[in-house]
This record gives sequence, C-alpha cells and structure tokens, in this order.
Amino acid sequence: MSSSVLTTITLSLPSRLRPAVSFLFSNLAVAALLTLAFNQSFMRSILPLGGWPVAWPLISLLFLLNLFICQLFGIGRLQKAWLIILITISAVSQYFMLQYGVLIDKGMLINAIETDSHEVYALLSAEMLPYFICYLLLPAVLVVRAKHHTASPGRKLKQYVFSMISIISLILLLVMTQYQNLAGVMREHRSLKHQATPFNALNAVSGVVRSEILHPVIPAFKHYAQDARLVPATAKPQLLIMVLGETVRADHLGLNGYHRNTTPRLAKRNLLNIGAIDACGTATAISVPCMFSYLEHDNYDEITAKHSDNLLDVLQRAGVKVLWRDNNSGCKDMCNRVEQDQSFALDCVAGECQDSALLNGLRQKILTTAQSAAPMLVVLHQQGNHGPEYYKRSLKQQKQFLPECENNLLVQCQTEQIINAYDNALLATDELLDNTIALLQSLSDTYDTSMLYVSDHGESLGENGVYLHGLPYWMAPEAQTKVPMLMWLSAQTVRRNMIDTRCVQHNAEQAGSHDMLFSSLLGWMEVKSAAILPSQNIFEQCSGQTIAKSS
Repeated sequence: MSSSVLTTITLSLPSRLRPAVSFLFSNLAVAALLTLAFNQSFMRSILPLGGWPVAWPLISLLFLLNLFICQLFGIGRLQKAWLIILITISAVSQYFMLQYGVLIDKGMLINAIETDSHEVYALLSAEMLPYFICYLLLPAVLVVRAKHHTASPGRKLKQYVFSMISIISLILLLVMTQYQNLAGVMREHRSLKHQATPFNALNAVSGVVRSEILHPVIPAFKHYAQDARLVPATAKPQLLIMVLGETVRADHLGLNGYHRNTTPRLAKRNLLNIGAIDACGTATAISVPCMFSYLEHDNYDEITAKHSDNLLDVLQRAGVKVLWRDNNSGCKDMCNRVEQDQSFALDCVAGECQDSALLNGLRQKILTTAQSAAPMLVVLHQQGNHGPEYYKRSLKQQKQFLPECENNLLVQCQTEQIINAYDNALLATDELLDNTIALLQSLSDTYDTSMLYVSDHGESLGENGVYLHGLPYWMAPEAQTKVPMLMWLSAQTVRRNMIDTRCVQHNAEQAGSHDMLFSSLLGWMEVKSAAILPSQNIFEQCSGQTIAKSS
C-alpha cells in the first residue's frame, strides 16, 4: 500500500479510531522523516565519498541529532508546534538546496533577510505547490492529527529525561567508535554541515540571533581618513559615474575573451579593461559593504564596516558631491550619509525598473550640482544579472540569444537556455554602460569625465549542479568570485592629468581585487590622504599632475 494511501486513511480516521502513541514515538517518526526525506542534498554528497561504510555513520549521527532536536521541546503542548516548525524549516531549506544548489549558512540567511520583495517574488512559482503539499502540508497535518497517550506530568518528565540521556549517550558512543571516519570526512568536506537539515538552518538562525540580537556588538562610530582633502582644482572638476554591477561573472564578457560578443558596444569604446578581479564576497550583503570599506577581504568585519566611515563618507567630507541611485535591494548601509535619489523610478512598472531607467533625469541632476563647481561621484547600483529570472533583465530588442529560460526553477531549463537569458542581460548592461559614456561625453564642457564599472559578485549557471550565488567563499567556484572591472576616461581627463593608462592597467591587474577600490577612488577623485595605500592605488606613479598620490 502506498504512503499516500496510508496518509489518506490516517487523516480520514476519526479521533476515537486513531491509535494513541507516545511523545517519543512522534519524535522518532519526525526525526526519521527529517533525516530520510529532507536530506536529499546531504545524501547525494556523502554517498560518493566512500559508499555505505562512510555514509552510515554520518546518516546515523544525523538521525540522532535530529532526534535530539525534536526532543528539545518534544513533550507536552509545545511538541506539535515545534515539530511543525522543524518540518517547515527543513522543507524550505531542502527546496532551495535542491533547486539552486545553495548551502544554508549564516551568510545565506543574512542574504535572504536582506532580500527585497521583488527578489522574493522572483523565486516563487506554481511548480512549488506539489513539493510543499507533499513535504510540508501532509507531514504537518499528520503531526497535528497525532493522538498521544495521557500521562501524569511526573511520568512525562521521567520519560523526557531518560530519553534525552539515552540520545546523548548514543551520540557520544557513535562519535567515539566512529571518530576516525567522522572527523576525516568533516575536515575534508566542511560543506556537509551546511547541507544537513534542519541542523544547518537552526545553526544559521542561532548565529544571526547571537550576533544581531543577544550580543550585538555596536561599537562607537569610527571616523576614518579624517585628513582627506581635495587637491586644489586647476581646471574643470571631476565627474565619475560608478556603475555597480550585480551578479556578473568575468568570464561571460566578450571583452574578456568569451566566445559570444556580449559587449558589442563597449568593444567600440576606448576602455581600460582590467579583466577578472577577486570579489569581496559571493553575495551583495557582503560584497557591497566590503568594497566600499577601508577594510580588505582578509580582515573584513561587517560590524566594523557598517560603523565606520566608508569611501563615500570620506569623499563627501573631503568636498566631493556624492549621489547614489539604487535599482537593487539597497546600499547595505553604505549610502546612509550621502544623498540618495530615486526619482528615476517614478515611471517604472510596479516599482520594478529596467537598469536603463537609472539614467532618467541624471543629466539634469548633475548639471544642477555643477553650479557648486565641486567634483562629483555618482553611483548607479544595477539590478544587473540578478537571477533566477535573468530573462527579465533585458528588453525584447536586446535579446540576441534564443531561446531563453523563462522559468525561475532553473533545474527545469536546459543549460543553454539559462546561459542565453544570462547573456542577454549582459547585452542590456553593455547598452547601459555605452549610454553612460555618451552621457559623460555630453557633459565634457562642464566636467572632466570618467566611468568605472565593477560587479559585486559572480553567478553559477548550473556548473556541478550549482545555481545562483552565495556559497561560502572558501568553497565558491570562480564563477561566483571572479568579477569584471573596466574603466573609461575621457581624452581630456587623460591629457589634463597626463595619465599613463598602461601604468594604470598594470597596477590594477597587480592589485586584482575589490580591495583596490577604496584607495584608487580616493586617488581618482583627487583626494589626498595618508589612508591611501600605494599598493592599492591603481593611479600610483601613473600620472604627471593632479591625481592624488599617497601621503
């Protein structure tokens, strides 16, 4: 008899005909369900490691841990609510692990918390319903309908204590007898703990609660580079537009040797193409604060970064006008103290804009600021290639590679269709950057103009069954960690500052990561400060005039 038939019969039985079970039996049943039905990703990872001799201790340990977790509140009135919470957490975690190949850890949870409503909607689909009916609704109903033996509070307590001692003893026994197998596998395959459901999600929640709620570290705000000052202008002020890309991997740009010409417009421009550099992180919530912070990837700390002056603060204090336009999920606290302008989005449909809208009214906004004769930095934060709905990131006339994947469940699309949609989104970015350069050229009578493009992180497109981004940095593929960086400088900017572009290119390739942005942009905007690190300033020794050098 199939499990669905058994479930139907069980649900249809009246309460007086359903057999009463103990609390421990319910916990055992749910622990077995969590282990065997909600850990498909975990099972797929451990079986190739050495077959059943390696797999069975890990599965046994996971079952005992799940039983321990079920037992924590697995008695009395709290039991059913707790078990339903565990089933819900497990069902949701497994869904996204199976669909996109992600791991569930603290970083991924923070990334999910900071996701906006548009990004959440992009992950929803009708195809989710059968999965959640089977893996969430039916198990939850069974838990609710379960009938338990009646017992005195004292008897329940004795049973609870005995069962917890027994579970802990079995865990210790298993660990001691299988230590070599378990320790070796866990050391070599650290990702397993991020696949073990619901332990992975509960551990992530615990980490966020500890750091953000129970023991939040809120240091005094640190002012950094207080000596920053503008080099006295001898001609027109600088105007730099920084286009902050989203989810673009370096190896899919035509400029970088990709077999498709995804950058046809930029290919006709005179650019400094740095190529592939290392991102600070694999998710926007980490990369964006990191790239604007004075901290580097190796010593980056989120709390410090968000409670210190960042690049935008230092530039503004030195006298640079800073403007942030955002078509993504926010600036992750980096633009909190500078001007933010969302006027470009007034005509967008349902609050969701194509990136081309970032240029709406920008020329007028810049010319209004030009009256102060101050240099200006404009940051345009793209939606870019944010998945899984890549096909929405390009307009009909930009779609050169067809057919596209038009499903947010990427595993249901052919790889070529996913790549087609992703590459079409790159064509949209190519057009945006080309139009940005044209805008800058139109302002050359007022400013010395330049543009920087750099992406925050990359994207997996199904390689080894992994989609999207956000894997822990230590195990993330280069598809998620290698991002493009390129620059355009007007001819008059190069002449005025006597810039040796080959020197700049060499320095940028040597620095090779987001870490260079803090020092380089201070130098680029003609700010002088002892905080500028020569090894990270790509203009160091590359100009004959006013580009700031380290003090």
